[in-house]
Amino acid sequence: MLKPEKVVRFYAYTTKLHVDDLAAALMEFDDVHVEPPEGLPGIKPPEDVETTNLDTYDEIIRALERTCALSGISIEEILAKAKSARSEQGYKELISVLDDLVGKYLSLQKELELAKKARSLLKERESKIKELEEKITELELKIKEYYAAALEITEEDPSKLRLGRYLLEIDKNIFRTSSLINATLDPSMSVSDVNEILKNTFESLNEIKDRISGVEDEIPNREELEKVKEGIYALESLLNEARKEIQSYLDKKDKLSEMKAIESMWNKMRDTVRRVPELSPILAEREPAIAKVTQQIAQLEDEIKAKESLIRRKLMDIKKVVTEMREHFTTLRDELLSIKVVAAGEAEQRVLELIESAKPIISERGKLEEEIEKLRKLSKKEERGKLEEEIEKLRKQIIEIASQLASIALNIRPKALLQKLKTMIYQGEEVAVVSGWVPVKTKEKFERDLRNKLRNYIAVEFEEVKRAEGTPSKIKLPNILKPVTLLTHRLYGLPSIYELDPTAITALFFPLMFGMMYGDVGHGLTLALFGAVLYSKSRGALKELAGLLIYSGIAAAFFGYLYGMIFFIEFTEPIISPLHDTTKLMAVALIFGALEMMVGFVMNTINKLIEGDVFAALFEYKGLATLIMYAGAVFATIRNNADIGGTLTDPLFQAMVVPLFITVLSPIVKSIKEGHGVGEGASEAIATFLESTLALLSNSLSYIRLAAFAVIHEVFGVLTAQIIVGKEIVMLGDIGLLLSPASLIGFAFMNIAVMGLEGMLSFIQATRLTFYEFFSKFYKAAGREFRKISELLGPFTS
Repeated sequence: MLKPEKVVRFYAYTTKLHVDDLAAALMEFDDVHVEPPEGLPGIKPPEDVETTNLDTYDEIIRALERTCALSGISIEEILAKAKSARSEQGYKELISVLDDLVGKYLSLQKELELAKKARSLLKERESKIKELEEKITELELKIKEYYAAALEITEEDPSKLRLGRYLLEIDKNIFRTSSLINATLDPSMSVSDVNEILKNTFESLNEIKDRISGVEDEIPNREELEKVKEGIYALESLLNEARKEIQSYLDKKDKLSEMKAIESMWNKMRDTVRRVPELSPILAEREPAIAKVTQQIAQLEDEIKAKESLIRRKLMDIKKVVTEMREHFTTLRDELLSIKVVAAGEAEQRVLELIESAKPIISERGKLEEEIEKLRKLSKKEERGKLEEEIEKLRKQIIEIASQLASIALNIRPKALLQKLKTMIYQGEEVAVVSGWVPVKTKEKFERDLRNKLRNYIAVEFEEVKRAEGTPSKIKLPNILKPVTLLTHRLYGLPSIYELDPTAITALFFPLMFGMMYGDVGHGLTLALFGAVLYSKSRGALKELAGLLIYSGIAAAFFGYLYGMIFFIEFTEPIISPLHDTTKLMAVALIFGALEMMVGFVMNTINKLIEGDVFAALFEYKGLATLIMYAGAVFATIRNNADIGGTLTDPLFQAMVVPLFITVLSPIVKSIKEGHGVGEGASEAIATFLESTLALLSNSLSYIRLAAFAVIHEVFGVLTAQIIVGKEIVMLGDIGLLLSPASLIGFAFMNIAVMGLEGMLSFIQATRLTFYEFFSKFYKAAGREFRKISELLGPFTS
């Protein structure tokens, strides 16, 4: 219980023909941790192991885990019916049926949740649909207005409406073309970017040509129209010329990049040749060619600059043409269009836009109407009753199908386990090997059982464990301590075989720390009751947490008796009051902390002795010397009533310099013994001195939080009393003041709020002190789980 069992490494050899017998013998023995024998020459994983039952088992387990997670049905409910469950269907069909049932179950659960909120949601949706109706009405009015404007022109001359729309579109495209050309004139814009803009300009120009061809017969001013068309053709010609020049520019840029790459490569070769004089003649032969490349680079750079200047001039010419074309079109447009025609053309376009914007609103309204209809139906009590009946019926069906799957899994589990074990037995040409760990106390029985099963076809080797790393820790704890493993094993880590398991001592210290901070009989018993209910309904880590809450709640009730408090009511004369005896409570907290830390030093000393490191156990930091030094300093402080002057002059306190000096010197002695010299040990000695003085003082003072949180808990009680009854504290005789509904509700609310908040904070602080002030003194948690063969497939058992 205080430390993991000692284990020994084993290797079991047999022939490939006896793998099944070896696996069966291991399963029968069970109390052995098996792992593949990695690193043995000529040994590799088996290739022909049948895993049909193992694969089936894994698939069923995944389906059951998925079902439990989604439906909230516990595995215990399923297993309760598994023994009597029978099915003629295959497991794949059952999994498919189960998944469908869970899907329906979740869908109905959502429906039921919706039904519970139906009334409030109904009001919200009806309000939303009113908003949508208002938006739709507003859009309808705007559409009518625009239609009226368009209708007026249509009645006068229908062709004007079409002409107005086309001319407005031409105007927009000419404006876009002008904007694009203006953008190309920015000196910071690269020629590549100019090329992309000119591509877009061609698109706008084509739009202009298409629209003009659609209305040119309706334009009487042929002279202005021809000028516009001439401008378009001139612009098209200039754009083509500009793009040709740009392409030429880009080709020259690519060629320049290639030549510069050649020049750069040659320069690197020249640098290399300087280091190897023998290659100089070869270099001299190539120099004229390279000189020519350099001349071509200079020539190309000049050509590129000239080409870019030409492109910029072309762009200025294009801008001039666009400006003239726009002026001619503006004259033409103003002659043809009146304000009414422009408004009518815009009106037609605007109507189309409004219709498009109305579509999602109308769609949303349709969905809301369907939802409102559904919510009205769900808001009826009888509908909720039907849903609850269907959910309960589905729940029973899920349990029935799941129990049939669980029954299949339980039936094939031994075969699946055997197949799993066979995958861990590695094979050579003729031999099969399995390795692992077995408790020392059962070593002989293990070897005897294997020989009884395999006769002369088994050879077993044992190897003493020399290092804790990689060795599994076999830990046996009574059920009463298992909740505490949430802290010691699950959150912090498992002990190695060379260190003590702190679970038993933590089961005492943790609840005491929590109880001191959370002291109240009512709050403590409520927490313990909550823990008991949770314990009965949960499993795994949650079950461990529930057990820890029970212990912590009982400790809180004990301290609540000492403080004389039950639900913030003083029911008896306090033995110690956090508010009035704060200094005394702080002293108790510090003494408790010092005791816990000394226990940590004792456990570290024992751990070092278990490891065989006597020097570390006696002299190094956190060993016996540290324990003597710290215990002496604490005792001197207590007998001087924490008076600094008196403590510093106390002969006992001064004598503790000796063990401190021994602890500080130990790294230097160790460094010299290991051949590293004084220098390396000196730096560690300084760190040891700081840890043995300042760090230990800081660790000790951390325990003041036990008293501080006890005071805070009591202050909450005072605030509650002042708010509810206007007194500093509620006595038993004042209970009559709490009987009014308002006072009772307020008092209950304050108690519940403080229980939740303070409970969480106290748990966190107790965990922090356990991990950082206590475990850090001795607990490395370097172990890993020892898994018996029956646990290889996980905890799913009948």
